[in-house]
Amino acid sequence: MQARRQTLRPQVLQLGDVLSDLQMLMRRLVGEKITLDLHHGRDLWLVKADLNQFEQVIVNLVVNARDAMAGGGRIEIRTRNITTQDCRAFGERVLVPGEYAAIEVEDNGHGIPADLKEKIFEPFFTTKEVGKGTGLGLAMVYGFVNQSGGTVTVYSEVGAGTTFRLYLPRAAETATKMQAGTDVRQRRRSRGDEKILVEEDNP
Repeated sequence: MQARRQTLRPQVLQLGDVLSDLQMLMRRLVGEKITLDLHHGRDLWLVKADLNQFEQVIVNLVVNARDAMAGGGRIEIRTRNITTQDCRAFGERVLVPGEYAAIEVEDNGHGIPADLKEKIFEPFFTTKEVGKGTGLGLAMVYGFVNQSGGTVTVYSEVGAGTTFRLYLPRAAETATKMQAGTDVRQRRRSRGDEKILVEEDNP
């Protein structure tokens, strides 16, 4: 699959902290009819990724999940460590055995038909009504994860919901570098110059 390459500025990230910072925005995006729960894995490994792009990826997945539950529902975001043994046990053809920090975004919406699952990461492909989606959100997700050296998988059952799982490689970094990444995020927050592009099609 071809994905548009993006300009990434990787840094060492603790994904649990990043997701916690995003909670308020995500809850505003999903509205009152949808419950959003965040579950952090124990001692989550560090990853090396572009902070802004990672935040945009999570926002895209949450907005897609919201749109799949017009009448309300539940979104769960979970993090966990994935070992080499776990990878082999999963039997995922696209997952190279290794150590990853995984992020799961699960909804209980209408699900994705089996014949469409292979197309959802293609640029401009969308199942939404005309004028209610560009078809670029999931292509951006795929491109980011691929360029970060990871893998993304999707599990879905029509009428039961969908789970996207992002595998980002464990960073072999020191605690000092982790703190440096944290300091960068804190300085950005203090300056107030963070920017997240949200595609909102609900009037």
